[in-house]
Amino acid sequence: MRTLVRRAVICGLATAGVLGPMTASGAAAEAAAPEPRLYAPTALVLTVAQGENAATAVPLRAVTLTCNPTAGGTHPAPQKACAELRSARGEFDALGDEETRPCIKIYDPVVVTAQGTWEGRRVNFEQKYANSCVMQAEGSSVFSF
Repeated sequence: MRTLVRRAVICGLATAGVLGPMTASGAAAEAAAPEPRLYAPTALVLTVAQGENAATAVPLRAVTLTCNPTAGGTHPAPQKACAELRSARGEFDALGDEETRPCIKIYDPVVVTAQGTWEGRRVNFEQKYANSCVMQAEGSSVFSF
């Protein structure tokens, strides 16, 4: 009974013009609905924090990174970061520069994290560095923000 009443009310509102005219443009808007995704989602939140581990560290910076269908987010160099992640097949442990750079030997730990999804696969990555110089020397452009 309630369904019949709802249909009668909706039909009455449409007939009275309250719901707006049902034209071809309304049908076109429905037809222009987004297509289903043809790619696995990639959306990450990346952080750099001061401390021993992510649970107790003080966050310094955080950005978002999306790589599919195009590189984007608040990361300052999303194209380069996505390219590095693709070449490492989404394995954050495999990221890093081959160059070595001298760094001071002061222990001031920095921890980086990546959380979200990479090509549909759940990511929860954490890496500690002795200091920010070591992070920049051993890290990659993914965490350069």
